[in-house]
Amino acid sequence: MKQTIFFSLLFFFSLISFGQPPNGILNTPQSTNQMGVMENGTNMSKGKLNINTNFESNSLLKQDSTYFGVNQKMEEREITEQDDTKEIRENDKTMHVFSAFSLVRQNSKLNKFQRTPLPAEQSEMDAKVKQLELISPNSWEYHLAYYAAGNYNLDRSPDLEKAYQMNPENLDVQKQYVSLKYMKGDTVSAQNMLSSMSLNEVISLEVERYTSDVLTSCSMNATLITHGFEDTYGALFNQFSHQQRMDVNVVSLDFLQSPQYRKALEEKGYVLPKTTKIDVGYLSQFCYLNADKELFLSVTIPRTYLEPISKKLFPVGVTFQYANAPSGDLPDRQEDMWFYQLNKYGLNEGEERSKFAMNYIPLLMYLERKYIQEGNEVLLLQVRDSMDFILGKKTTNKSGN
Repeated sequence: MKQTIFFSLLFFFSLISFGQPPNGILNTPQSTNQMGVMENGTNMSKGKLNINTNFESNSLLKQDSTYFGVNQKMEEREITEQDDTKEIRENDKTMHVFSAFSLVRQNSKLNKFQRTPLPAEQSEMDAKVKQLELISPNSWEYHLAYYAAGNYNLDRSPDLEKAYQMNPENLDVQKQYVSLKYMKGDTVSAQNMLSSMSLNEVISLEVERYTSDVLTSCSMNATLITHGFEDTYGALFNQFSHQQRMDVNVVSLDFLQSPQYRKALEEKGYVLPKTTKIDVGYLSQFCYLNADKELFLSVTIPRTYLEPISKKLFPVGVTFQYANAPSGDLPDRQEDMWFYQLNKYGLNEGEERSKFAMNYIPLLMYLERKYIQEGNEVLLLQVRDSMDFILGKKTTNKSGN
């Protein structure tokens, strides 16, 4: 009977042992004084320490922790890489849209009949600005495009200030920044930026010297009308950096797109056409309404602008003076400028011919007629030698040029 009970108990305990959880699953230790069960969290069997079960469980837990740690780092890395890839895609898209905007604006600037963008060009620029706002509203590209699409509207100047803070080395940002400061009357900031552009050869020595001759060609307290970047910024650079001909008021056809700039000119006594479209007709009206302002036009203005008023234009140095008739002292002024006042950079012996060389031809043709009438063969020969050099018929200049 006792044997039967013993074997029954043995069979019962063997069933319990088969029903224990597998290694690696943590069981909560319980204190007991019975032999062969856990005491103080440690297995005791026949008075001997048994640590196998906990060692295996801890090893598995440690392996699981390492695995989950590595897996977490991999997931974080994948997320970072995805964010980087997304940022790269957004940057690429931003540059693509901004380049498209710049191309439209550049094509608009090449228009030989007007400075104001065509309606289709303006609509396309505005559309690109909206795209940039959706893609990257905090980028310098968006802020610059928003300002530039306003065509010098100073109400948008906070965006240009942001673009300048974010990317002051960008050439387009610098150009717009100079115009903003100049139109706001901050000549110190404009001068600093123009000096920086000169040091970086954005305003080349050739442009600097040529526009110096442009200012020299104007009479006292004259108004110099300019058209593009080189004649406008070059003249302003000479005024601010070299204090040359500060009496001359530079009026840019490009800046005239700005309502604030137009208002400032009206406050100075200029009479402006009613239209806000700056084109060939606008220049004609502006000259007619301000004929008493000693108007001088840069020769670099496209011919399409000059043809409607050609009968009232007379060459003076490297400008055209707008007047009903040439001044009585014009022959002497022309001669004095050519031989003594103009630096004629790129036309002197040993210098590479300037890209502005052809702009001196009207002055030389005037002197040629003058010396033919006077029968002055010596000066006529010098003038013709200079014309031949400019036209590519001679490789070097004669002395006295």
